[in-house]
Amino acid sequence: MATNWNGVFPAMVTPFAADGRLDKSQIAELADLLLSEGVSGIVIGGSTGEYYSMTVPERIELFSIVKSHVAGKAVLIAGTSSINHAETLQLTSEAKQIGYDGCMVLPPVYSLPTPVEIVKAFEDVAAIGLPVMVYNNPARAAVGLTPDLVQKLARIKNIVAYKESSRDLYPIAEIFHTNRDRLSLFAGLEPYAGALLSRGAVGIVSTISNVCAREVVAYYEAYKNNDRATLVRVQQIIDELYALIPRVRMSNYAFVKCAMKALGRPGGFPRRPHYLADETLLQEIGSEIKKIYARAGIAPLGSVSEMRKAV
Repeated sequence: MATNWNGVFPAMVTPFAADGRLDKSQIAELADLLLSEGVSGIVIGGSTGEYYSMTVPERIELFSIVKSHVAGKAVLIAGTSSINHAETLQLTSEAKQIGYDGCMVLPPVYSLPTPVEIVKAFEDVAAIGLPVMVYNNPARAAVGLTPDLVQKLARIKNIVAYKESSRDLYPIAEIFHTNRDRLSLFAGLEPYAGALLSRGAVGIVSTISNVCAREVVAYYEAYKNNDRATLVRVQQIIDELYALIPRVRMSNYAFVKCAMKALGRPGGFPRRPHYLADETLLQEIGSEIKKIYARAGIAPLGSVSEMRKAV
């Protein structure tokens, strides 16, 4: 099954209200904002979307909200991974019925599956008939996909794409050069995006795009257009944003929502175990982000309305 997926696909946060419920208005507002900033697709309910804190009915509701709102304006990929394999299959089937373009799936998490078990699990998912993006993230799943294993997965009908979020370029390079004619390859860690685009990646599935989709899209376009000056400036912003996370002592996904809050972007509240920083820290995060932009020589982010005008 061929796919033309390419470009920047934010792994969209799931905006929750202060009481923990889905914030439907902010979900729609964030989808609109990301689209206005030039993204080509959106991944809904992935790790950045805090799927691990949500019930199956909530995840299905989220898929439906975004699908009805986006309505063909971008490629929609449903994150359907679960610690329970039966739930992964259920969520994938629901995403297909709702009308999603594909699903993104990790190897079975927590259970430490063998290679044979990983292949069987992906065969189960692919048999549902929705195009599948395989997601390699050893830090989250506790198992990594080897070059040999990815080649086996690439032969399964309906597996069409691959997202790489590991950090060792040697096996990544082998995975990419042996599969770029079979799969649409995506970078999953923005600091490594240039290294993977040069090895055949066609896009970026991006966490930090929730904060700065305008810049990640500019990065992708600069790579395509051989615009080195823009590439260097935006890479600096991406790298410094990631370097800010440990300095403010926050987990990645909580930081993303705090950065969005500090910049006036519609991200809502995180769910436990994550938390939203207090006002003092939010102001510090916002100030540090503006300094990052200034050092890169790019106009700093403003309010949502200002950012929409700038795109």
